[in-house]
Amino acid sequence: MPSVLVELRPNKKLLDHEFEGYKINLQSLAQYNLKLTTTADRLYPDEVQYSFVHAKLFALHNHLIFDVWDHQYNFYYIDNQQQVINITFDNINNSFQTAVVYDIPQHVERKPGHFNLCLTFPANYLAIISDGTGFLHIVDTGTRNRPATDKQPWNTIHSCLALGEGKYFTVVDSRMQKKCNVDILHCLLQSVEQNDNHFDTVLTWLSFEFIDHKWKQFAKREVKGKGIVHYAAFETQCQALYIASDNMFKFTSDSVKNILPPQQPEQKPIIYTWLQTADDITITLKLEDNFDKKLLFVHVMPLSIKICYAGKEFVSGKLKNKVDSELTTWNIQGNGQVDVLITKSESDMWNELIEGGDQNGKEILDASLVEEIHQRLAHLCSETEVMSDQPLTSLASQELEECDAASEEDTVLARLDTTTHEITHRIPLSVHHYLFSINLETHEAPALVLRHDVDGCVWQPFTQPFNSDSWPIKHYGTLMAFGYVQSSKTNRKFVTCAPNFSYSVVCEAKKHIFIYKCAAEETQLRRRTAGVMKTIKVGQQHVINIDMFGEVLGVHATNEYLFVLTEKNLIAICI
Repeated sequence: MPSVLVELRPNKKLLDHEFEGYKINLQSLAQYNLKLTTTADRLYPDEVQYSFVHAKLFALHNHLIFDVWDHQYNFYYIDNQQQVINITFDNINNSFQTAVVYDIPQHVERKPGHFNLCLTFPANYLAIISDGTGFLHIVDTGTRNRPATDKQPWNTIHSCLALGEGKYFTVVDSRMQKKCNVDILHCLLQSVEQNDNHFDTVLTWLSFEFIDHKWKQFAKREVKGKGIVHYAAFETQCQALYIASDNMFKFTSDSVKNILPPQQPEQKPIIYTWLQTADDITITLKLEDNFDKKLLFVHVMPLSIKICYAGKEFVSGKLKNKVDSELTTWNIQGNGQVDVLITKSESDMWNELIEGGDQNGKEILDASLVEEIHQRLAHLCSETEVMSDQPLTSLASQELEECDAASEEDTVLARLDTTTHEITHRIPLSVHHYLFSINLETHEAPALVLRHDVDGCVWQPFTQPFNSDSWPIKHYGTLMAFGYVQSSKTNRKFVTCAPNFSYSVVCEAKKHIFIYKCAAEETQLRRRTAGVMKTIKVGQQHVINIDMFGEVLGVHATNEYLFVLTEKNLIAICI
């Protein structure tokens, strides 16, 4: 079954075409700093991790983890002693509380090929931790909606070498599900495999069930594709995967259900051919030698045709355009070939003989017509010189900005169904460039922020409805002019926004943080040429210098604060 092409149509009510851009605001924002007692554990790519896939996995790894299940300002990071550090920010007293909540077991010596440690929260009482050396830990966290100093220690309830000996990974997503009163945990792991001349990204889907007071793995699926993955997440009901990538991914293994080879559509035999010129069409069919001419039936009307022999239809249906039926002739040859000539009412080339197409017939191109078309288009070929007295105008490449450049690869957001192991829906992102993702709902997949014209549109994917071929993706909000401004920041490392879309952030690795407040205010500008005052809508831009704190290792935006984890500090910036 072919995949369905989904078109993204932004909600016009969420767009503001009168928004002109951002005006710099020199007023400083309040900052509250916590000096870290231990730095975050951070790895760099080694000699076996030299691909662009590895570079992106390491460079864009966010070491600051926010607990989406907790309504307080509770953050986590893993320090260089492989301990999970919990930091609670008190927005009333503007103070921090810090505590160690978990010590990752089996401190394995780092080797080439290892990844950074990962922490995700699939439920309000569970955590998934990967140590980067191949081990996956399921951890009971207890109640987490408490300050850091009042939390109970976490306990490991299951550990395993998830992909086997010598295979390392990062955790992309995790989700809890309940089926028949049994808790099921799904984990999505990302690893990299090297082939002959390229690197493949492998997404491994592990499923665990909680039976007899312990977790047990019962399913393993693998999805593989070439190159990088921009976005990967479980569907809400865990019936599909959402993957945004530059190359198509496909299921390569499934321990639950065998992957069947794709069924090729049944090819019907061609029983007639047709050849056209600008004025007429010749339909040719092959019958047996010395056939009975009395059994041949040819009936041509201005908009329909029917050719039968011995009760069998060869050509039948509504013609694409009108013909002069009175000029229809046919010729019968001794070898059983029948040529039916019909004359067009208007000189024109048809793209099909029967309206809607006919799999029983095939068009044959006239060699003389093909040569004529080639001659007409010869001036477009680089080998042919075009002589013209008129100067040719062209657009200099210097006039183009980086954000106007077209991508060399086409990114596609695809839905891969676990039942059929096929791509059911595709969303081309060659125009709507992927910017970043953000968690808006705890029980839904992360939302995607895509560029639309100069704006950044936030799209929330939802589960495919039962007995429906549609894939609902809703336009939730708009970051005004953010698609344009972020593309000009070539040194950007992290890009994010507030859950209520009130501001967006571009964070460099070492020097600056750019904050764009989307709330538009009216201001007046004077046009230099005419001296006329014009009222426009603009937002506010704040620039924060962070070079004194070291390199930025992670960021998270809330509606009121922007939290930034650096090598030395955790910074809370009051928005």
